Amino acid sequence: PPVKNNSLPTIVNASVSRKSTWSLASLATLMGIFLVFGASFFAGENGRLQAQPNGQLPSVELKDVDNDGLPDASVETKALRIIVSSKTGNISLYYLKGRNFEENLFPPVLLDFGYAFASDTLAPFEISLSRNLPENSAPSGAQGYTISREPSSPDKIVIVAAENSNAQFLGFLKRYHFPTGYAFETETIVTNLGENEAVMGNAQLGTPGIKVRYGPGLFLDPFNPSSFLALKPDSQDVFDDPEKFKKGVQAGGYTGAGLKTTYFCALMEYKDPVTLTAQKMTVKSNDPKKKEFSGETIEMALPPFSLKAKDSRAFNFNFYFGPKLLDELKAIHRDQVTDYGFLSTVLLRILQFFNSIYPNYGLSIVFLTILVRIMLYPLTISQTKSMAKMQKIQPLVQDVKDRYKDDPQKFNEEVLKLYQKHEVNPLGGCLPMFLQLPVLIALYNTINIAVELRKTPFLWMNDLSKADPILLLPIAITVLMYYQQGKVSDPQQQQMMAFMPMFMFVITWSLPSGLLIYWFTSSVIGVF
Repeated sequence: PPVKNNSLPTIVNASVSRKSTWSLASLATLMGIFLVFGASFFAGENGRLQAQPNGQLPSVELKDVDNDGLPDASVETKALRIIVSSKTGNISLYYLKGRNFEENLFPPVLLDFGYAFASDTLAPFEISLSRNLPENSAPSGAQGYTISREPSSPDKIVIVAAENSNAQFLGFLKRYHFPTGYAFETETIVTNLGENEAVMGNAQLGTPGIKVRYGPGLFLDPFNPSSFLALKPDSQDVFDDPEKFKKGVQAGGYTGAGLKTTYFCALMEYKDPVTLTAQKMTVKSNDPKKKEFSGETIEMALPPFSLKAKDSRAFNFNFYFGPKLLDELKAIHRDQVTDYGFLSTVLLRILQFFNSIYPNYGLSIVFLTILVRIMLYPLTISQTKSMAKMQKIQPLVQDVKDRYKDDPQKFNEEVLKLYQKHEVNPLGGCLPMFLQLPVLIALYNTINIAVELRKTPFLWMNDLSKADPILLLPIAITVLMYYQQGKVSDPQQQQMMAFMPMFMFVITWSLPSGLLIYWFTSSVIGVF
């Protein structure tokens, strides 16, 4: 007979008649389906509005922040604060804004805690050109870049970084387009200012024409390891280490690369296939007692190219650097980076829908759990009734087992007759449970990876993405499981499940608080 699942308690009243029970279950199911589709319809755009933090309209200030005598561009949007450096023409600061963030993605926050990074790994989407200049050439003009702002719209800022050196041979310009979200575009223009053809890169030596690099990794709480992404126009391949990444991309056809952790990602893409590579390094603190971290760099290279005299060529690169918000990534057709499946996406929409009604993700998880339990109510009732029937005929099954213990074939025949006589389906208790599993797994996945829960407080918990600081929820879940076991009348089942409460405590004490709210709510519903 199937063992009762004590971790997912049922909600059933034995005094309710079969007809009234199934009427209530049917009504609950219809309500659940209506809410699912209603939430999915209304929360799509609303989810995106919630994803973008409130703030001032986009603004730009040109001022020298690195003391090189040239103005840098300080850009501020609703979601970001960015500095484009006049020294390198690259991004030197990338600061996230909003309730869930308020911290640097670049430079990495570990720098503030005494960790050292090699200078060649600090590459915030660094775009570099492989130059083949005449041997007698010399840089002309001041070093660095001249930063300026082009006419912009209310929802986009355009910053231009024009290189000052080598002006008599090559012009190198980067035009940054910063919208209001976390995706941005960099248009790179190379101009041959000389009288002869210019070649960028060297095919024989394996030198690319243009190289784009990102490093040194993603270092934001919870500081978990990054996965390497190899991007194709409509798909992606995920690798857990650089060696597998380099081996996997040899087949070609990839247009970009990326890194991702549980809550954040860095993506860079080009319109045509490029050559990809990656590496991992160890990041150590000046204090040997502190934990070591792994850093990563990714690189994509464009093949060598040539320019005729006075000719120009533009290269457009697309980047995404920020939290793994479903609607933000869906807007750039990279929603698969978030790891949400179909069911998880639907559940996330419902979570966003509840949060839009009352902005509290802790309560939204409670409401979502109740809704899921309502939708699964018919299956839960079916499972409970089948298990009750199985328990009722257990003495008869044991009697048949004692009489035919030396004749397994006869025992099976008699047990089958017993099931038919009492209208018992031996799979009736297990099948509903298996039908529930995809929904419950999707709910677990949704709460576990939703970046909306990061740094979100609820009651005594300061961050729903972290463990319960006082372990109150793990203890409560364990106590509820002990209570549910006391209601089991079968001694064999009690013996089999005796170790489960302590095992459950070991599992839950380090889980994110958001998951524990779901688990505790589901357990409480089951008790009543």
